[in-house]
Amino acid sequence: MKYQNLKSFQKQLASAAPHNLCRLYFLSVADDFERSKAIDAVLSYVLTPDAPFSKFSGNESSLRDVLDALQSPSLLGGEPVVVLDDADKLGKKEAESLASVLSKGVTFGYLVIGAKGKSSLLQVCEKEGVVLDLGAEKPWDKEKRLTEQLVERAKSAGKALAAEAAVFLVERVGADSAFLESEIDKLICYTGEKNRIGREDVLSISVPNKTETLWHMAEEIVWERSAICDFDPNSFHPLAAALRAQLELGLKIATLIEAKCPPESWASHLPKVWPKTLEKRTSQAARLGSRYFQKGLDALFEMELISRSGSNQLEALIDYFRVKLYG
Repeated sequence: MKYQNLKSFQKQLASAAPHNLCRLYFLSVADDFERSKAIDAVLSYVLTPDAPFSKFSGNESSLRDVLDALQSPSLLGGEPVVVLDDADKLGKKEAESLASVLSKGVTFGYLVIGAKGKSSLLQVCEKEGVVLDLGAEKPWDKEKRLTEQLVERAKSAGKALAAEAAVFLVERVGADSAFLESEIDKLICYTGEKNRIGREDVLSISVPNKTETLWHMAEEIVWERSAICDFDPNSFHPLAAALRAQLELGLKIATLIEAKCPPESWASHLPKVWPKTLEKRTSQAARLGSRYFQKGLDALFEMELISRSGSNQLEALIDYFRVKLYG
């Protein structure tokens, strides 16, 4: 059984407990913090006070140790609970051996497997156990999930987090689950006896994520033709990379429009673009045209070439790029 949505997976756990829990769980989650929390969610149901508990890492432990732990009952009668994290780092032979064991089913104890990326164990675990696979989660789906988690965390502390404030917090500090959890806890403390957390509170104490700020700056320059402010020379090369990404996106969309490619087939060309963003950028790209974005890429190449020749007038180079792009 496979789930690609965290809420559905959590509901499955709750409905199966305590008598119909699966003996094998596979959690494919790229973010270490989120994977750890998913593992803890499973353990909260399968780990009992009298159960022997063992945790192993795929890049440090032997398969024999894992299997021995899974087959060792407690003197108090509890069934063993074993966590094998970083299973994607198992050697090929060990992964094949484990897959062979799992294909026969786990009949005693509970095995919880975590992986950061693709693993050859996924197929057998889907057949013999329960799988949570967030590898195919779209960026906008992740942002939505994170905002919902922020609202729930605030609610558990007796606070109402406004939906627009939750979205603003994710946009401001980035989609890092661990950092977001830290930020919402800070906001809960900061608002004191107030029972509501608003956008103004987020603006007051949350420090903008530098990458997100540069990304927004690049969007403003390319799509809105805006001037830049508070430019940090140390951000020149990251900003150049963000500018390139926006120009390449614009060129793709404008080319699809000019080639009269049906919009319903655009998903394969632009798999990571949020639908709302795509809708907005489509009208802008149609107005600006492919030549605008190609001119921008040429100007960006020239700007970076000059910067590598030893020029330290980096803010002036950004202005030079803007003149070439808009001219």
